Amino acid sequence: MKHCRSFLAVTASVVLVMLSAVSGMGMSLTGDTLDLGPSARGLGLGGAFTALVDDATAVIHNPAALGWQTGVGLSSFYARQFGGITYGSLSLAMPWFGLNAAFVDSGLIEGDTPFRYASQAFAAAAGVPLGPFGFGARWRYFRTSSPSTGAGWSLDPAILLDLESIRAAMLVESIASQSMTYASGAEEAFETSVRIGVAAMLSPAPDVWWNAAFEVVGLLATQTHIAAGLEAWLGGLGARVGFDGVGPTFGLSVRFNGIQFDWAYAMRSDLGNSHRASLNFQF
Repeated sequence: MKHCRSFLAVTASVVLVMLSAVSGMGMSLTGDTLDLGPSARGLGLGGAFTALVDDATAVIHNPAALGWQTGVGLSSFYARQFGGITYGSLSLAMPWFGLNAAFVDSGLIEGDTPFRYASQAFAAAAGVPLGPFGFGARWRYFRTSSPSTGAGWSLDPAILLDLESIRAAMLVESIASQSMTYASGAEEAFETSVRIGVAAMLSPAPDVWWNAAFEVVGLLATQTHIAAGLEAWLGGLGARVGFDGVGPTFGLSVRFNGIQFDWAYAMRSDLGNSHRASLNFQF
């Protein structure tokens, strides 16, 4: 009975890691433990950021947006949940090119058999503009280091149509991939999934912006959900609200001299509420 309780505790902890990593969005693709998203701003919008993204996190959210990147952008993200699960992400973007590194670590889960889940991801992305269109692709490498080692990769093309006040985007995840292969010889295939998003941007007065975004996530995959968000900017102050397919999300931002701090709050009836923050620099 004691061993049974330990097994259930470990299993529950792993499930928490998986669910927290995908922000409760119900996705089931291999490598989703690193699919939190690299920004608190995106989370505050419910994850509906594929069409709206305009910062260094385009490396992950939509590489096609890198075609309009100006200067050098740096974005960092860190979250700690459930008393030990940590997630971190660092994105670097410049005109037409970007890099990202991320990790998830459960920490040591005590029990009769101590357990730890840890995985890492690395991404390289490129995007080019052609008139109102942006075309891009990202290559992501996934690795697990505990409880067993494994690795795999995926290639994800993207497109973005920018009509100034209206944007439309599509990101195809894992159009080509190498299955996660573990030391035991087991394999897990990446599932092809499509994200389609639209965004509207309105500036009724100088330094005032209203943004709305809507997104369908998981087309062609086993699970599909919708995400949506509204955002308002008044000078260097921003606020947002969204829905990520599971519950409401909220966010605030402060921007000054190329530095932006974003905070997000996601309400969860199953795993509890969570806070996340990210810091962005634009040079």
